Amino acid sequence: MRVEEGKLVTLEYTITTTTGELIESSAGRGTTPKFAFGPSCGLPPGLISRIKGMAEDEEKEFDLPPEEAFGTEESAPMRELARNAFPSGVELKIGAMFQGDLPGTELSFKMKIVGKTGDKYLVRYLHPHAGKTLRIKAKVIKVEDLAN
Repeated sequence: MRVEEGKLVTLEYTITTTTGELIESSAGRGTTPKFAFGPSCGLPPGLISRIKGMAEDEEKEFDLPPEEAFGTEESAPMRELARNAFPSGVELKIGAMFQGDLPGTELSFKMKIVGKTGDKYLVRYLHPHAGKTLRIKAKVIKVEDLAN
């Protein structure tokens, strides 16, 4: 059986930068991830396209450019924020970076001030790995019908 939309996929993987910085590994999760394969399965788009069609026990190693992984700075979403959305006493200027945590998760994000209009600041929300080329090692362990 091959990886395709509507299948339940068990996948071992390691994601690093091209310089070897470990981003994530299924080995660190305690269990091998199992997910319903498709466009909304939570994997970066380039990873989805590269594992589609793989068979059980098949392994691949490949690089994902930023555009197919976590995006580039230029493609990141933007929003206007008031001064009180930032820490008090901090000088706000174009190019300043801030980091925040998503409530209820272990996830974080970066914000970069890219403009100012009156008392509002235009920020880009950046994924922590935006702009990085990722090196992926993936092995399909099992492919099942979702009904099973």
